[in-house]
Amino acid sequence: MHLSYNDALPFPIDYKKYSMKSINTLTTASVLLLICSSPVQADNFSADNYLFGDIGGIRSQMHNAGVDVSLGYTFETGGNLNGGQRHATSYADQTVLGANFDLEKLLELSGANFHVALTNRGGQSQNINDKAEIGQLMQSIEVFGRGRVTRISEFYYEQHLLSGDLNIKLGRMNVGAEFGDFQCEFAYLGFCGSQVGNFNSTIYNWPISQWAGVVKYQLAPEWYVKTGIYQMNPSWLKNSQNLNLGSPHGTLGMTIPVELAWMPKINGLPGTYKLGYWHDTVGGEDLYYNEEGNPLIIDGGKARQHDSKDGAYFVAEQQVTSVGGDSDRGLSVFFMGTLNDQDITTVDHSLALGVNYQGPFATRANDKWGLAATYLHVNDSFADSAHLYNNNHVLNMPVKDTETVVASYYKFQVTKYAAIRPEIQYIINPGAISENDDTWVVTLKGDIAF
Repeated sequence: MHLSYNDALPFPIDYKKYSMKSINTLTTASVLLLICSSPVQADNFSADNYLFGDIGGIRSQMHNAGVDVSLGYTFETGGNLNGGQRHATSYADQTVLGANFDLEKLLELSGANFHVALTNRGGQSQNINDKAEIGQLMQSIEVFGRGRVTRISEFYYEQHLLSGDLNIKLGRMNVGAEFGDFQCEFAYLGFCGSQVGNFNSTIYNWPISQWAGVVKYQLAPEWYVKTGIYQMNPSWLKNSQNLNLGSPHGTLGMTIPVELAWMPKINGLPGTYKLGYWHDTVGGEDLYYNEEGNPLIIDGGKARQHDSKDGAYFVAEQQVTSVGGDSDRGLSVFFMGTLNDQDITTVDHSLALGVNYQGPFATRANDKWGLAATYLHVNDSFADSAHLYNNNHVLNMPVKDTETVVASYYKFQVTKYAAIRPEIQYIINPGAISENDDTWVVTLKGDIAF
């Protein structure tokens, strides 16, 4: 999941069907959960994809029995070459441990699976943007944040019905893993994972999870529609709730997303096109007006409270070239955008455009290169407030408008189970303030599958 996922999972877990023939197998799986593997795919399993290999045949036996265990590690470090208030570096990492079981083999529940994942975030307490006081709107290293603690990121039951056309998930999930999700090759957060949760404080991305239900229906081979209901409880952000399988006090409402997706093959090359809308029954504070309907920047007081909020998004990716008839290599183009609540959200809309090239060299077919740019627009309420303030005061307040970021990485697939990605980022108008110096940031991202 990519997970994606601030929040993206560094090693996407492909949840297929898993099986278990006996209690002994379950016991073995429980022990190996502490030592084993990386995300596996039921239809493409190879022990060569993991650092520890087959572990004397145990990994293959577990896979054949229908038990797949995952252990993936990602690290990211970054530093600013110029810009910001000072030169600084920062480091963050993420470890994801998961297991997937086929309940059809375990309990004779046809089409049923159970999934669990634990995530540990580590590293320094400040990201590079804060340490260097760059002031940018999005993080340069995406695995930072949500506390240096081990959390339950997934804990849910999955049921396939109607010959697999209907899929139901119930349990602990996060919105970003299901709606608007996108691969996480870039270290820069604006090209990684679901962008919806990056701009809205009540919508949680990986590694936060909340109680939820998701229903997906395959309308046709190339089309699906999906919706869900997610508990909205800010208590899940607390480190003290990291391993809580209950439900803490503080539930405020729910988030209801809907997504329509088209997955065609154009000239024999795959594409994915997603269009989504979400409604949150939890609103927020107005950015401009107080309770009396006057500008906050002048009259102060309490901000006007909104009872709900809405937004929309799209994610599109299409492979456009192949190499010598090999569709596993070639150029893909992606395009993403969000539209957020105009009264509440700091970044009210965003656009991102980029390319990824799989196998740029014949001798490096597993390497990958990417280049992308994003445009972040700050809510006009900030500019209006600044202009109003400046008209009534001697000292001027900076006017926020837009921030643009360009980033490029190269992924060296060192082995089948390990990769490393240097990346360079150019930030224009950090914090959407034109007076701020443009900034160059370099990052290094690596991951390994055990």
